[in-house]
Amino acid sequence: MVNKQGNFIEQHIEKAVLVIAVIAAVVILFMYVFRSPYVFEFDKRQFRPGQIDIYVAEQTEQLKQRLYSEPVTKEAYEPKSVQFLAKMESAVSVSGDIFWPVPSSVDVAIEKKYPIPSVGDVNNAAVEHIRAAAYVPVEEITTANVSNEDAYKPDDLDLVTVQASFSVGGLADSFEQCFSGSQIPEDWRDSVLARPVFAAVELQRQQLGEDGQWGDWQDIGRTKVDPRKDEFVVAEDAGSLASGGVLVRLLRFSDTKVQSALLQPEPYRIASAEEQWYPPVLHKKYLAYQHEKEMRQRREAIAAQLEEQASEREKSRPDRDRRTRTPRAGGSTESRGGEPDIYSRTTGRGAGSAGSRSPTRQVRTERDRRSEPASVESLPRPDQIDREAAIQDEMRDMLLLDKNVSELREPIVFWAYDDTVEPGSSYRYRIRLGVFNPVAGTGQVAPEASAYANRVVLWSGYSDVTDAVSIPARTYFFAVNVQEAAKAVVVQVCRYVLGYWYSEQFMVKRGEEIGREIKLEPKPDEEPRDITLPEHIDYATGAMVVDVVAVNDWSGGKNLQERHYYDMLYSFDGLSIMRVAAKLLYWPEELRVRYNEIKTLEKRERQPLRSWASAGGFQLRRDFRSFPRDRRGETAPGMERMPEDMYYRMMMEGRERGN
Repeated sequence: MVNKQGNFIEQHIEKAVLVIAVIAAVVILFMYVFRSPYVFEFDKRQFRPGQIDIYVAEQTEQLKQRLYSEPVTKEAYEPKSVQFLAKMESAVSVSGDIFWPVPSSVDVAIEKKYPIPSVGDVNNAAVEHIRAAAYVPVEEITTANVSNEDAYKPDDLDLVTVQASFSVGGLADSFEQCFSGSQIPEDWRDSVLARPVFAAVELQRQQLGEDGQWGDWQDIGRTKVDPRKDEFVVAEDAGSLASGGVLVRLLRFSDTKVQSALLQPEPYRIASAEEQWYPPVLHKKYLAYQHEKEMRQRREAIAAQLEEQASEREKSRPDRDRRTRTPRAGGSTESRGGEPDIYSRTTGRGAGSAGSRSPTRQVRTERDRRSEPASVESLPRPDQIDREAAIQDEMRDMLLLDKNVSELREPIVFWAYDDTVEPGSSYRYRIRLGVFNPVAGTGQVAPEASAYANRVVLWSGYSDVTDAVSIPARTYFFAVNVQEAAKAVVVQVCRYVLGYWYSEQFMVKRGEEIGREIKLEPKPDEEPRDITLPEHIDYATGAMVVDVVAVNDWSGGKNLQERHYYDMLYSFDGLSIMRVAAKLLYWPEELRVRYNEIKTLEKRERQPLRSWASAGGFQLRRDFRSFPRDRRGETAPGMERMPEDMYYRMMMEGRERGN
């Protein structure tokens, strides 16, 4: 018999190994199948790869529901100024010499309700166009490079200035009545709100269309040389303002320099020596003065020339004609010193002999006497007061400079520019002023003026529409002759460059363009002078000669006359064909006037351009600051800086800290 008793381990080793293998298999199955080791943390939670997509999808759906659901209204903000003042009163004693920034009544008393003041209208709108060489920016102008000469270059400029006047006294009275008047409860009155602060100047224009109708009104922004053009853009709705609302804008715009730059912006620096910028009304006076000065110089030149010619004629006469003759017995005459015998010279009486003057000589002598000019001193001149200095005095009195505009009571003059006009177009303008609404967005507007509750700017009425301004083209061409054999037209192209007119003739055949760019050769008399001349002039007109046709017609009223000439047919786009006579005699009256005008201007003597330092524009205010006293020796208006009110400054500083 076999003995079945033995070692226990030996008897059960197979089972133990089997149990261990099963346990290991279960652990491996749980760790690597049921529970993945690839677990990571996201949004403070742990996810397996399969779960993260589900979680992200759920979050996305929740965000969509919140995005398209109705907004949740939050509780209205309650000002803490009252609690702050209460805590200050209950705190330890504080020295009364310390001025704490007192919160404005605008922030404290929400129950206050103010009427909206009336702005009024602008008056006396005037417009003027200036064409000259000026320093035009070649890069974006900011406060950092506004005085950098490298940011500009001389170029042609068409600048339209629109001027108007506004009564600040009426505006100030309206603000005083609405925010600090007798009808306002005493604890509501606020002298800060009662000071008007200008917010914007709006210029609009209409352009004359090809159909002869005026287009829609368009807003015109500030000029390219204005470094604050972005700063002066004001939002109309209080909800779109940044933190601090309208109070921050009030604080920034209340500075006298900002108000002056807003209402009377700096012009371009004019480089042309024969032109100067002034507001429209003064510029008309300046042009009249320049015309009178030019005419006086022309009269003086003519008088000097005639006097020189008379002197030459006097020297060329024989001695017997220059001597004074006295009658002798027998009707003869004898020369002697002294005054001439005018009676015998003009009438021939007492002559009757060979010594008497012939009738022809008498007539010529009388004509010479009549043609002798008066002396230069006797020519009519303007009054003793320098007209140009008087214009500068008016300009100085007109400038706001450091004047506190809100405290003025007399009408002020303001203006705006349009430097985007196109040559060959016509425009007309209107302008208005905007004033800050100090209670915009504060909930302090009276119920009857609820429409202005969020309006940041209170606008005046528009001015009357100005007269139309026609901007002349800078390039003209005139068909002056025809070469019949070559079937070509001699075309004279005139181009305005750097303040002066230049012209060149081109022989143009069918299918050829009129004009091209050529190199300018200076004249001999211009080489030694310091004159800025363009190196090249682009005479290209964009027009093409289509054909040259003979014309036979009749002209005149009762006495008809036959005419034979040629017409030049030309086109700009190849579709519409225009025609013009190829001879000055047959041109329309308007075309002849324009041609003669350009030819006259072309003969003007070239003058050197003004340097950057001596040009107008940004130097204008400093130039007028250099005349701090008027003719009587008194301080000129606006030259001294008015001290600001202590309460106003304290309130403004408190508002700035509070915001």
